[in-house]
This record gives sequence, structure tokens and C-alpha cells, in this order.
Amino acid sequence: MMGVIYTFAAVFVLSAVLLFVFHRLFKLTIPAYIIAGMIGGAFLAEEGLLELLKWGIAFVVFIFGAKLEPDKLKHGIGGSLLSVGAHVAGIGLGFFGILYLSGFEMLDSIFISAALVFSSSLTGTELSEKYATIELLYGRLAEATDVIHDVLAIILILLLSPVLFDVGMGYALGVAGGMFIFALGVRNYLFPWLFELSDSSEELMLLSGISILAGMIAISEMAGISIVVGAFFAGIAFSRFPYNIELVESMESLKDFFAAILFFSLGALVAFPTTSSLGIALLIILVTVFVKPLLTALSLMHYGYDKRTAYRCALTLDQVSEFVLIIAIQAYLVTAITEPVFQGIILATTVTMITTSYTDNYSDKIRDWLCDHLPLETPESIQRYSTNISTNLRDHIILVGYDVQGEKIGEYLKRCDRDFVVIDVNPEVFESSEELENHIFRSALDDKTWEKANYKEASMIISTPPQTHISEKVLSLDTDAMKVVRSNSFRVANKLIDEGADYVMVPSLLAAEQLVDYVEEAIHGGEEAVKRMRKTLVEELKEELDGFE
Repeated sequence: MMGVIYTFAAVFVLSAVLLFVFHRLFKLTIPAYIIAGMIGGAFLAEEGLLELLKWGIAFVVFIFGAKLEPDKLKHGIGGSLLSVGAHVAGIGLGFFGILYLSGFEMLDSIFISAALVFSSSLTGTELSEKYATIELLYGRLAEATDVIHDVLAIILILLLSPVLFDVGMGYALGVAGGMFIFALGVRNYLFPWLFELSDSSEELMLLSGISILAGMIAISEMAGISIVVGAFFAGIAFSRFPYNIELVESMESLKDFFAAILFFSLGALVAFPTTSSLGIALLIILVTVFVKPLLTALSLMHYGYDKRTAYRCALTLDQVSEFVLIIAIQAYLVTAITEPVFQGIILATTVTMITTSYTDNYSDKIRDWLCDHLPLETPESIQRYSTNISTNLRDHIILVGYDVQGEKIGEYLKRCDRDFVVIDVNPEVFESSEELENHIFRSALDDKTWEKANYKEASMIISTPPQTHISEKVLSLDTDAMKVVRSNSFRVANKLIDEGADYVMVPSLLAAEQLVDYVEEAIHGGEEAVKRMRKTLVEELKEELDGFE
């Protein structure tokens, strides 16, 4: 008991100190946990760390499964299947053959190839969720790719059961099939009933989720297969939308707790590399960080997605999967993997988990650089959700984003019989709003998007997403059109006003109905009305800022 307390104390004391430093200096969390683990690994037992890592992965996998929403994945599943197919065929099978012919043992070749193919559903999903409101499509593409990777990783674990767990392959597949059927039953019948019975109580949802998770893990343990198989199916059992929202929110703190354990344990397992393990790690890192993202982008462009969407999705897949860690750990425990391969996978996973934090921070610059320097384009003939312009765009209004606010403004513009064009990257917008005469399915950050929208001839540009860099893109356009943008921050709103915005929508000051009033005044009241409303906004922002300080 004291050993467990000692281990947890080391994990969280070291993590707290490093997290404070890294958050203050770099605004990064994952590297802090990993480096804390590297320090703690010097005086913590390897056996306990391996056990901690398995449980950390199991819980994170459960949360990922619970977040799945199959209806949302349908828009990205085709492109994701193509990119994963390229990963498996071009990277997995290709490098397996090269490694095996180079003298590696078959199992070692399989483990290294798995590390090259599979990406982390934990890190990738966090990044895709972060940007879901900006580029909804690539967030869904990334999530769909993670789902396919995880399913394939589960299948690989089950196929390797005779080696990893000393049970028959057919037996392992049968147990997994039974858990999957049970999970579907809970998802479709028991979970909605529990939700209604609990009257949306977070405590009851939390206990229900933990109970099913513990039960599925217990079944996995008794059956002699990996606990992550049970954890994944337990997550599927609670993945029914919208009921899963309550469960995921109630478990957010637990997810952070186990994620901290996962990254700390990963860092603690890093050993000083030998020449062999360093070579294996470098191979995995180079392929994961450079080759796989490029192959992903090419696959998505070949499927018809524009290059900005393709590159941004690819940048969420530049890390090694936690499922590969489970496979490597279990193989290491039964001596089915050589020491250099195990240490190479651990080192590569650690490095890619750190580098993905930095590529995320500079994702816009990386994507823009790739778009400018790589001669790759999606042919117009195969572009999905392509542009449709059915009217002559002159003295028109450009509407960026067609969510609640955008749709309300669009309805008003239709009543006024004003020509407008919608810019959005959410495929559901164009599927559910077929009456839109003019729409452009491209990123608002792309110059070609604005050329297609004929922005120089527009009378007004209205941007409804709250992201600052989208607003700044609108303000940078060389046009006489009035520019209306949105921000969730008083400080940023004040800054956007100084940079030339005619009006800034701040949700706490301006509801959607008020925005329609502004558009109406701008269209019918002329320049004086716009100046008057802008002056009022500046005064309100100053009052809010004075109160804030």
C-alpha cells in the first residue's frame, strides 16, 4: 500500500512542479508530464510504472470511445479510409517487408510497423477538438482516422493474443465479439434508460460509467486478454449522443488524472538509448512526423479535399498511438519483443508526444508553409463540396460561417432580397441548406476563397466564427467593404476595433437578434447609422474593460 502511495506522490509532486514551469514559460502540458516522468523514472520501479501506464491508457481509451459520435464521422469516413489504407499498405506493409528482409525478427518487424502506422487517439482528438469550430471538416477527418486506427489496433491486439496473452486467437476474437454485442445493447437500450432514470445527475452518470468500465475490464482480465479491449468497448457502450455529453463532462477531471499518469509513466520508461534502439526510434520518428502526414495529405487531396484541410488533418496524426504502447508493454512482459525494439518504441512515442505539442502551437504557420512551398493541389474536377456561384456577385454581402448566427443573418438577407455568398467548411451546412444560391466550401484563411467570393466588389463582410486569426484575415483584406467580425474577448474585440473593424460581435453584449438589427441599420441606415452604432460599441467595450481591470 505504501508503495502505491509513494508512486502517486512522486507522480503528482513532480508533475505539479514541471507543469507550473512549462505552463508559465511555454503554455505546454504534455512535455511537462513526460519530463517529470524522466526524472521520476530514476527512483521508481519499472514494474509499477508499466502497470500505471496500462491503466492510464485504458481509461483514456474509454473516454475516447465514449466521445465517438458515428453520425458525425460519416462525412469524413471515406477520406479517412483512403488515408488509413495508404498508411497500412504504404507504410505498414512496406516497412514490415524492409525490416524483415533486413534481418529483424518477424514479431519485432510487426511491432515497429504498428508504431509507424497508428496515431494517438488521445493527442489527435484533443487537437482536432481544439480546432473543430474553425475547420470542422478536418476535425472530423482526424477523428474518423483515429477511430479506424484504434479499431485496427484492437484487431491487431486480438490477432497477437496467442503471443501476448497465451490464449487462442479464435477465443480472443469470440470474447471481443461478445463484449461488442453487449456494448451495443448498453448503448442502444440501457444507457438512455439510465440517463432518464438518473434525471441527468452527473454523479450517477459518473458511477454508471465507472461501473461498466470496471466490469468490462474485469471480463478482459478474466478472459486473459488486454484490458484496453474491454475499456474501448466500455466507451462504445456510452457513446450514444446526446447522452454521452453528460458522462464525458463528468469524467473530464478523471481523464486529466489518468492522462497525467500516462504521460508521466511514458517518460519514466525512457532509458538511455543504445545504438540499436536509437536507430529504431529515429526511423519511427522520421516516418511518423514527416512521411505519414505527407501521405495522409496526398490521400485526402486525391479523395477531393482541398489542400488546407488535408494538411491540417495530417498535422494531427504525427504521434505514435497509445495502443502501440500496450502492444509493446505486453510483448515486453512476455519477452516477445527485443529490448532495443521496446526501448526504441518508448523513445519514439515520447519524442512524438512532445513534438506534436509544438507542431500544434505552430500549426497555422506549418500549414501555410506547406501550402506555399509544396506544388500539390486538389484538381477542381474532383473537389468535394465545391463552390457554387449562381448570381453575379456585385455589391453583395460575404457571410463567413453559417451556424446559428450566420443562418439567422442569411434568412434576413433573403427577406431583403440581397445577394450574399456563404463561406464555410462544414459539409452539413450545404447538405441541410440546399436553398443557398451562392456558397464556397473552402477555408476563410485561403486567399483563393476570397477571390472566388469577389471580395473587392462586396459591400459588407460578416464573419461569425470567434477565432481571432479568422477575424484578422478579414481585416487584412484590401477592400472598401464594411467588416463585421466576432470575438469572445473584450480585450481582443477592442484590439480588432483598433485594427479597422467596423463592428465586433461580442456574445455577452450582442445576441443574434441584435446582430440582425445592426445588419439592417447598415444596409438601410447608411454610413451615419454605422458610425453611430460603432461609437456605442466602443463606449461599451471601454466600460467593460475598465470594470475588468
